Amino acid sequence: MNAVLVPRFQRIRTPLGFIVVALLFYIVDGTLAHSATFGTRPDLFGAAISIDLTLGVTFAYWALVVRPGHATLRTSLPVFALSVVTATLTLPPGQRDLVQFIRYLGIPLEVAVVALVVIGVRRTQQRLAASGVSMDVPERIRASLDDSIMQARLADVVAMEASLMFYALASWRRKPFVPPGAQGFSYHKREAYAATLYVLLFVTIVETVAVHFLVRAFAPRVALGLFAVSAFGAVWLLGFARAVQLRPILLSRTELRIRSGVLWSIDIPRASIERIDFGRVKAPAKGTPGYLRAVPGQPNALVELREPVRAIGLYGSERQITRIGLVIDDLTAFQQTFSAHEE
Repeated sequence: MNAVLVPRFQRIRTPLGFIVVALLFYIVDGTLAHSATFGTRPDLFGAAISIDLTLGVTFAYWALVVRPGHATLRTSLPVFALSVVTATLTLPPGQRDLVQFIRYLGIPLEVAVVALVVIGVRRTQQRLAASGVSMDVPERIRASLDDSIMQARLADVVAMEASLMFYALASWRRKPFVPPGAQGFSYHKREAYAATLYVLLFVTIVETVAVHFLVRAFAPRVALGLFAVSAFGAVWLLGFARAVQLRPILLSRTELRIRSGVLWSIDIPRASIERIDFGRVKAPAKGTPGYLRAVPGQPNALVELREPVRAIGLYGSERQITRIGLVIDDLTAFQQTFSAHEE
């Protein structure tokens, strides 16, 4: 008997099997929640449905998807969050208190997921180091998500947000990333790029505090929501500014890696570079097809390419470009290094 049941159980340990089981949960519990039977013992049935549609669905996801190796444990968090939402919508008003309590169980789960992401990034770094490849934090985070079941665009969003949180909260003792064999060139001083971002951050903080106290006088809940959104925006902006300082343009004998914080990332083989003009360059107008001004300000270097290359922007957006305008702080050193590598 067991020999027959085990293979059948193995067949449902797939993402499709989980979807079927989850649908059964929602059909049975949803029917019960809106039946006359529910009214006879609302507290008992409400608690049972709350546990079924939150912890039960999440456990089913772990047993049928995570444990067989179809997905990583960190993907359980969005499943749990979605389960809490659907349980809240399924239960009648007045019977949702347990769901509101259960949602707090997501806090340790979220901490565990963050820890797993950190571990995944470290393992990715060790694997890359063993193969002689050196990546900066955003690229390592994105690479660590490749083994998850996330769609590529969702993984891009998660990696970007995680990178910005890292630069805002955990990058204060780090030096600019420059891998072996490359030389880094900053771009945030000449046009006061970083300074402008920090001024904008200061204005955002002052405005957030002022608006919070103003709105709190007549709408406390709205004020709290606005404060939370503004605080997140301030942290996002801080991470963006730190990334500008810690992700320089990288030049080696084989490659030019153009970085503009987390705004743009472009890897160009030296063989694909037609030429680079230095000094008072005549850059194309903004919006010209194939042209990208990677750094705000008047460019003092213009890269002309033999063939289009891919520029990766915020949240995985992409552009095909053939010309790039750069603002380089130490243009003389960059020009000398580029010329020396050509010899």
